[in-house]
Amino acid sequence: MSVSEAQPPAPLALKLAIALGLVINAGLAALLIGISGFVFGGPEGARGEASAVLGWGSTLAICLLSPALGLWMWRRNRRDLALAMMWLPPLAFLVGVVAVF
Repeated sequence: MSVSEAQPPAPLALKLAIALGLVINAGLAALLIGISGFVFGGPEGARGEASAVLGWGSTLAICLLSPALGLWMWRRNRRDLALAMMWLPPLAFLVGVVAVF
């Protein structure tokens, strides 16, 4: 897409979906940080088994990087990819919760 071919403005529903996904990702990251001390034994949170700490850290990184890259895609007019990247961590969390119960 060239510079002269501008996309029409995004609908309000799409903007709200992106904003809600961003808020949910922030809450998910806060939840992961908040309960890490209970899971790994202490406020520093790295006393657990190495594979568990690595999995926990990569999950936190995905919760932070996916929305950031989603916003970057939004600025590049890739709205479909931005929406998918924004909602991937919350949907994966829901699948994980359903699989556990």
